Amino acid sequence: MRRIFLVILTVFCAVMVLAAPFVEDEMLTPNSNPKMGGTLYLALSGAPQSFNFYGTLDSNAYSVAGQMLVGLVEPHPVTNAIRPALAESWEVSENNKEVIFHLRDVKWSDGTPVSADDVLFTFNYFVMNPVARGNSIARFTIEGELVIWEKIDERTVKATLPAPYAAFFTVLSHAYIYPAHALESKIDKEKLDSVNDVWLTNTLPAEIPANGPFMITEYITDQKVVMTKNPNYWKVDVYGNALPYVDKLEYLVVSDAQVRLAKFMAGEIDYTAVSARDFPTLKERELAGGPFRVFLAEPTQPTPSPIHIAFNFDTDNPKLKELFKTTEFRQAMEFAVDRERVIDEVYNGLAVLGGVPVLPANKAFYNPKIEEIRRPFDLAKAAEILDKLNLKDLNRDGFRQYPDGSKFEFVITVQSAPQEYQDVAYIFSQDLEKIGVKANLQILDSSLVGQMFGAGNFEAGIRAFGNQPDPQLRKAIWQPGTQLYYWHRTTRNPETNAPIFENMLDWEKRVYDLFEKGQIAMDPTVRKTFYDEWQEIYAEYLPVIFVCKGMNLSAANKSLGNVEQNAEGLLSYASWTVFKN
Repeated sequence: MRRIFLVILTVFCAVMVLAAPFVEDEMLTPNSNPKMGGTLYLALSGAPQSFNFYGTLDSNAYSVAGQMLVGLVEPHPVTNAIRPALAESWEVSENNKEVIFHLRDVKWSDGTPVSADDVLFTFNYFVMNPVARGNSIARFTIEGELVIWEKIDERTVKATLPAPYAAFFTVLSHAYIYPAHALESKIDKEKLDSVNDVWLTNTLPAEIPANGPFMITEYITDQKVVMTKNPNYWKVDVYGNALPYVDKLEYLVVSDAQVRLAKFMAGEIDYTAVSARDFPTLKERELAGGPFRVFLAEPTQPTPSPIHIAFNFDTDNPKLKELFKTTEFRQAMEFAVDRERVIDEVYNGLAVLGGVPVLPANKAFYNPKIEEIRRPFDLAKAAEILDKLNLKDLNRDGFRQYPDGSKFEFVITVQSAPQEYQDVAYIFSQDLEKIGVKANLQILDSSLVGQMFGAGNFEAGIRAFGNQPDPQLRKAIWQPGTQLYYWHRTTRNPETNAPIFENMLDWEKRVYDLFEKGQIAMDPTVRKTFYDEWQEIYAEYLPVIFVCKGMNLSAANKSLGNVEQNAEGLLSYASWTVFKN
């Protein structure tokens, strides 16, 4: 019988006690007289593929799910500090291997109490289900074993860990709790991938209970998702006002970035992320008296995601497969990446070199030694390495060939949006052509590109994954043998979800071990040494080549209250604490 597993925090609290309802941080609710009611208008870049967070790999679905569901604990929306959510308190054993959670006395939006059954149901069938498309099983595997969840009573659950787990509460904050009473009967327990078919977008809104600030009340296909205030939401502001302040949240589906921008400037969207391309124009209009405020902050949040370039170690072309696995080739490709040009031309200077991929601002984990390893733009060095790999212009036609005289070229697959992806691909291919490398761009719809990467059906590609405050939250991406390690998929058995060590390169095996050690080390200093080495290996061996990380750019309609930037540059914004003037 497969055991269900759990995890634990960087710094453990012996006991935490908070009375319900939860009083929201004054940082997010500074206004003593907020206006109640109204509708908050936001935008999605595409129609959600599902309303099931664990049944899809769709960012638009995640945006919607994040408004209606929460976990046992949650990250503070500004500082990322872990705080209570559906669990109002907990105790951790002296050996750091047992955690008892006491659930808040709250109800789902349909009036059913949130219970221990919901927690066990969620971890058994969603979070820890290896065939759920959006599962988090890698985050909850400790030394190869799963955490055991037990029900003590209706409002108490116990998690038993195989070993102490330093990142437990951090990963737990990303595990949304699902309603057993609404979903258990819809799952075929003999066919666990059936969880991917619940809460599809044709589901009646009344069948989707919420435990977060909003609940779905209407979906008009490819047009909008309408959410209304959850009457049973369990947060109040520091003045005792029930949250959220607004009555409705409407997501407008607007796939074109320029149309989204136009709608924002016209007041049809209240809050939006801003591209570096549009930032100067918006800032000029703000200073000229425009009806909005534009914010620039140092990158500290997961998004915008840092762009990287990947070469498929398992591509069908045998010559490219051998070449892409060669460290020297990937190092040559890094010398051909003009990061400064990308930052200047693509991001209008509003980006930084984003780490590997730990952000420089993340003092707890960032390793500055990668700056000494990172290869600067140098086409001469790139060409020299390619010459040593016997990729030369044998035909004197300006392009390199293999030693047998056949053409050396590859396809760079990139999604059509955001525009920055295309721009980076174009600059990279231009510079490659200067040293005789023919790189053909394949620009496709983002959902199709995601499917191609997931199936390993590409040669080279440009993609982006969000940063996280703790590397453990990205274990499923950066550790070989995991589900999102898409450039070397043969390091994982797709049937059993187990790593295949014989298919790993030596440095990949070391990375695998570093993540296993880093997740259980309880001393933060020791833990950092493991993740420091991981970053140095990534900088040296380049499984992917990180390009840059965009600054946090956003804009809010002036009618929106409780949106402020503090002296440290951190922006206070949460959908449940803003109000409409």
